[in-house]
Amino acid sequence: MSLVSYEISGPVARVTLNRPDNLNAVNAELTDGVGRAFTAASADDDVRVVVLDAVGRAFCAGADLKDPNTHSGDDLLAHLATRESGGLESVAACPKPVVVAAQGWCVGAGVELVLAADIAIVAEDAKFFLPQVALGIVPGAGGMSRLLRKVGPTWANRLVMLGEKIPAELALRIGLVSEIVPKDSLAARADEIAQALAAAPAAAQRLAKESLSQAAEMPLAAALRVDQYRLFMLSDTPEKKERHAAFATERSA
Repeated sequence: MSLVSYEISGPVARVTLNRPDNLNAVNAELTDGVGRAFTAASADDDVRVVVLDAVGRAFCAGADLKDPNTHSGDDLLAHLATRESGGLESVAACPKPVVVAAQGWCVGAGVELVLAADIAIVAEDAKFFLPQVALGIVPGAGGMSRLLRKVGPTWANRLVMLGEKIPAELALRIGLVSEIVPKDSLAARADEIAQALAAAPAAAQRLAKESLSQAAEMPLAAALRVDQYRLFMLSDTPEKKERHAAFATERSA
């Protein structure tokens, strides 16, 4: 049985972590499966949005510490070799909107997968924990740099250096996630958001994601100029003309 399932329904691709007996802990096979799934979704023009979720009572328990290769030199070299677009990094590298739907424990790499998505919704029982420093390493797959940009230095310092465990309510308050829903509504809400994202014009959605992803790394003046160029690039697209005409007709009705 594959540790990662990949299904397409209309414009939405669903990537599901499927190792529930091990709380979806990350090993080489699961990492490879996520990379393959997101690479396929990125290359498929019919896929407009990707949903990342998991089977079982936990979203992801982090790296599989029962695997003797975990965090070995070879394991870290393999991670570095795929850091641009492969493995777990393929989530952040996906040019299409990514919605993550998480329940239960999100530990280590599980937190980093949540951080890699564009929109994160979680069940009421979700909990977040970055244990890497206590294990003698650091959360090097986004658990520091992306976390800092997402929640700011005050909470990033506490979550990384102190290894503080936080519940869904606090994760929402500090901006780590965007919404909390009942556990039995998680899949339906993720699909609802995905369908709304898929309904937007593809070119505008892609360029908006590019700007939002890059803006934090650029001076404000440069980021604003890039935004203006992207706006100009969309000015004569068929989708833009159709949507403007439809909106004008609706307002005049």
